[in-house]
Amino acid sequence: MRLSVLFVVVLACVGAITSPAVRQWLRMRRQRRRDRAAVAARSAHMGDYCAAVSRWLGGGDTLLQALRAAAGDGPMSLPLDQVSAEHERGVTLSRAVQRWAAREQTSEAALLSTAVTLASDRVGAQPQLFDHVAVTVRARADMAAEARVHAAQARASVWVVAVLPWVVALALLAEGGAAARVLTSTPLGWFCCGAAVLLELGGVSWMRASVARAMR
Repeated sequence: MRLSVLFVVVLACVGAITSPAVRQWLRMRRQRRRDRAAVAARSAHMGDYCAAVSRWLGGGDTLLQALRAAAGDGPMSLPLDQVSAEHERGVTLSRAVQRWAAREQTSEAALLSTAVTLASDRVGAQPQLFDHVAVTVRARADMAAEARVHAAQARASVWVVAVLPWVVALALLAEGGAAARVLTSTPLGWFCCGAAVLLELGGVSWMRASVARAMR
């Protein structure tokens, strides 16, 4: 009987995992992960990309030529293919880049979009404009890296503060005595243990949320 029940449970799990809906959901999750990784790669590469655009502009290329040449086979190649395709259909270069930046939703894409808009519609394709963007993006990347280091230290401190009371409690229990008896065999002790768990969970959640807000 138990083997039959286990067999049915295994079949149900296999059927659920291999069902079209689950496979579609897994494909969507993988695609979202790939998209997020691609966005992160483009953001990390943006400083070098803008510096390369500046060099190509200094060599006499037009703005679109410089954007495409700087992309090469790197992370920006796919967005520039899309921008070029839109531009060939009659969309202005600045508008095509703005649409891409709206889909990207990163500060680095917004800075590049602003630079392209200024170069295309207002001040002209000046290399110095993209040099300024490259410097800004790299400075922001350095600040973000430093913030991640401090955030890692803060998270480590959170866990140290969270674990320390339980180490003390285990030491008291191992030692025995009145404190251990109260904690393990009286309603007051049970209440204290339950309250400690709730306070620990609340404190850890609050400190992790504070670190996450500081990273935004």
